[in-house]
Amino acid sequence: MIERFEWKPEYTVGIDSIDKQHQELFRIFNKLADAVSGTYSAKDAATAMHEMSQYLGKHFTFEEPLLTKHPDFDKHHLEHLKFIENTLDFQIRFADKDNNVHLDMLTFLADWLKTHILEMDKEYFGYLKENNLIEN
Repeated sequence: MIERFEWKPEYTVGIDSIDKQHQELFRIFNKLADAVSGTYSAKDAATAMHEMSQYLGKHFTFEEPLLTKHPDFDKHHLEHLKFIENTLDFQIRFADKDNNVHLDMLTFLADWLKTHILEMDKEYFGYLKENNLIEN
C-alpha cells in the first residue's frame, strides 16, 4: 500500500492560492497512489499521471511569476525544470510499457512534493512575505 498524503498545517506557505494548488497536487497524488496500490488499473494510473503533469505545468506557470522577486529565483526555476524533465522520463517509460514506472513515479513525487513544499517553497514565500514583496 502506498502512503497517501494528508494536508497538514506545516505544508502551508502562507499564500492562499499556492496552498490551494498544493492541496490539489496532494489530491492528484492520492488518486495516482490509489490507482497503483488498491485495485490497480493501468488506465486509471495513466490518467492520474497525465493529470499530475498537466496540473504541475499550470501550477509552475502560476507560481513562478510570484517568485521572480526572490534573489535565488533561478534556482527555484531550475528545480521546476528538473521536475518536468523527470516527469517526461516517466511518461516515456510508461509508453515503453515499463511495469515499474507508476511506483517509481510515486516514490519520486512523494519525496519531491514534500521536500519542495516544506523546504524550498516555504523558504521562498517566507522571504517574499517578510520583505513585503508579495501579498497573501
